[in-house]
Amino acid sequence: MKGKRVLIVGTGIGGATAAITLARQGLNVHCIDIKPERPTAGAGICLLHNTMRALEGIGLAKPCLESGMPFAVFKEFDDAGHLLHTHPAPPSCGIRRPELARILETAAQESGAVLEKGVTVQDLTERGERVDVEFSGGRQASYDLIVVADGVYSGLRKRVFGTGSEPRFAGQSVWRFNAPRPAEADGFCLYRTAAGKVLGIFPTSQESCYMFYLESSREPLRIAEDRSHVLIRERLAEFDAPAIRDALDRITEPSQVIFRPLDITLVPAPWHRGRVVLLGDAAHAPTPQMTSGAGMAVEDAVVLAECLASSNSVDEALAGYDSRRFSRVKRIYDASLQLCLNEQEDPAGNKDRSAALLLETYRYLGESI
Repeated sequence: MKGKRVLIVGTGIGGATAAITLARQGLNVHCIDIKPERPTAGAGICLLHNTMRALEGIGLAKPCLESGMPFAVFKEFDDAGHLLHTHPAPPSCGIRRPELARILETAAQESGAVLEKGVTVQDLTERGERVDVEFSGGRQASYDLIVVADGVYSGLRKRVFGTGSEPRFAGQSVWRFNAPRPAEADGFCLYRTAAGKVLGIFPTSQESCYMFYLESSREPLRIAEDRSHVLIRERLAEFDAPAIRDALDRITEPSQVIFRPLDITLVPAPWHRGRVVLLGDAAHAPTPQMTSGAGMAVEDAVVLAECLASSNSVDEALAGYDSRRFSRVKRIYDASLQLCLNEQEDPAGNKDRSAALLLETYRYLGESI
């Protein structure tokens, strides 16, 4: 496979990781993104044990641990901040998304991939064993493989795979914000009210943490974004935990709050059409309950590179990629969605049921990919 030309559309977590793994296989990798530059703002991300294992395999676990914060504990608190339970958890790492993006993009370039920002695919034409591409601006090039990693709202997925897998609302929206890390946030922490409201915290470095709140609704919420800093304080008014009150007191601008409805999709296998293959959220965008969207994308990139390295043809490699990825991803997608539904239907009553499913799925994530 060495020397074959690969275009990766999207420089996010999945796309950048694919750029690393494929370039290291000796492929000629060109990775593009419609965004003009790497994001410098954003919330946090939790890299579970399976994701850290995959990153360790490509030599990137250490820089993530150095920039983020490792942890191996799960804590439950009441809304006043009293610790109720402490559980061992799989070794994980919290990190700021911009930091993870920096680590991955730097490694991609050092691996020989060419990263280009502010450009997208205007048109493509499949011609047997190659795909001709026209970029925004009119430039043209041919590739042996196109990797579509441009997210849940992928325009290329719609163009090549049709409209059957368009995202749908999962019944929840997420509020996210960053804060200084309180001492008790040395692991994945959940704070619960008696009515079943849940706020989560995990560390993203020794100094910082990430907080999130999931809000259920029958239809996608539409908020006044210029009042998001006010709205999040209203929604979390029942929480008296000092760590939460301190974080909310620091939110004075709407730009400090990230809000979005949760849109999900799982594209049926196969994830390739000819020489165009889906990766990451373009193929599977779960709800965040298992904190595994990014982890599945990282695994995708590792497995795709392994399949290309061990196969006699691109077609054989793509069939192997489908075979290895779909059932594993579906297991995580289904568990995440069930946890989401449990929270919508009866968060307090489903607490034990959800905890059992969470632990069972954590164990499954530890299995080989």
